[in-house]
Amino acid sequence: MGGVFSGLEGSLEKYIEGFFKDKLGGGYVQPVEIAKKLAREMRDSRRVSVSCIYVPNEYTVHLHPSDYENITNFSGLLAKELQEYVRQKAEEKRYTLAGRPLVSFACDENLAGGSVRLESRFSESPPEAEKTPEENSIEHTQRFTLLKEAIKTDTAPLVYGRLVIDAGPDRGKTFNLSNVSIVIGRREDCGIILNDTSISRRHARLELSQGRYVITDIGSTNGVVVNGEKILTKVLEPGDVLTLGTTVCTFKVE
Repeated sequence: MGGVFSGLEGSLEKYIEGFFKDKLGGGYVQPVEIAKKLAREMRDSRRVSVSCIYVPNEYTVHLHPSDYENITNFSGLLAKELQEYVRQKAEEKRYTLAGRPLVSFACDENLAGGSVRLESRFSESPPEAEKTPEENSIEHTQRFTLLKEAIKTDTAPLVYGRLVIDAGPDRGKTFNLSNVSIVIGRREDCGIILNDTSISRRHARLELSQGRYVITDIGSTNGVVVNGEKILTKVLEPGDVLTLGTTVCTFKVE
């Protein structure tokens, strides 16, 4: 893996020594093993264009329930470390990422303890051929013109998506997603306030990144479930069904 892998191993040492080694012992998944699989997935999923080698930028790490629970307390930090590793590895191999690296975790009861299953995807389809500088200039001008017209004709906040409440105390409500970071919970200072006693005061966070929303459990009591699967972090797709406490909602995009 070279220097990039060595650097990651050092940065993850605090997790391995302070948590995994002491509490889990042998036979369980280690963060560095996840990094190795990310590198292999990147290599195996690469696509060659005219002048670039494109690789996926979004990765979902599926873990056995026990491994999943054991990383709950530091999943956000671990995801950031792995995202930086993906970025550095792509740079080392001269790959072109399809967008900003995103690593999320999901629970899979069909996996054995210590096993990892990876899913990868491109946030944008890799181009079949490179555009000329003239084509890029024209496209940029067209987008800028459209943006100016939109600002002139509509001063309302841009809505990038919606959460439609299908079940629970707030059934029938719709929440517009227009902010970069939105906290969901019962506290009055949350961006989305739900009147559900089974939801934590600060339950989950929605963050907009590269035009995609990522939901993260921020230490809730009852967890976050997406499409029937308990998650720590996940990139949302249109139509995903979220369960928080007894509240069920559907993620929709414009």
